Amino acid sequence: QGTALKNFLVRAVGPALAQFNVQNPLTDPTLALHISPSGATFTSNDNWSGDSRFPDVVAATGAAGAFALPFGSADSALAVLLAPANYTGTVGSADGGAGIALAEIYDADPGSSSARLVNLSTRGRVGVGDGVLIAGLVIGGNGTLRVLIRAVGPGLAQFNVPGFLARPNMTVYDAKSSPISGNTGWTSGGLKADLTAAMQTAGAFPLDKNSADSAVVLTLASGLYTIKASGVGDTTGEALVEVYLLP
Repeated sequence: QGTALKNFLVRAVGPALAQFNVQNPLTDPTLALHISPSGATFTSNDNWSGDSRFPDVVAATGAAGAFALPFGSADSALAVLLAPANYTGTVGSADGGAGIALAEIYDADPGSSSARLVNLSTRGRVGVGDGVLIAGLVIGGNGTLRVLIRAVGPGLAQFNVPGFLARPNMTVYDAKSSPISGNTGWTSGGLKADLTAAMQTAGAFPLDKNSADSAVVLTLASGLYTIKASGVGDTTGEALVEVYLLP
């Protein structure tokens, strides 16, 4: 959202996750960016340093403060100049394999306030143990931001998503891995009216008042945050983790 173009770094990381002791990383991830509502692919990458555009990725990595990818790795990355709009990034596998991947987007021009991210969402398979769906959020600058965070399972039925997670549990952690908020069932905490108003303000799609989806509104200081979505009773399925910026 904004009034001008802005630089972003978008990555699909698989092999480089080994340095963080992630088990079973995706060996050869691919990355494609699509613009909504047409869904047309406007750029893609497979093996970031084998692409002639890799110097732009190196520059964007430094500007964004992202961890470096090993030169020659099969990870994918793109440095892109985006106009205000809605975008979707998809992570695939070049060799047909399966595994854990990290989909990332970084502000590669943090000094410019002419545009900014106002909504981030990640849809993926929720497993058990280390296979739960994990989203990370980094807030820069000074002051605080008010955000709406959701873990949607049953709410995906309206979009004909098969195999959705029937009852997600969402927990938000700070940089010290201490839980700061979360719930199982967004109306369970008696904040239904506040959450409904926040969803309307953010332009989020509505959730059924009796659904088992999770949602919280938080005021967060700059720093690192982690959002984990798991299934109650070790259940599995598709889920969507979302972060919306609120006024």
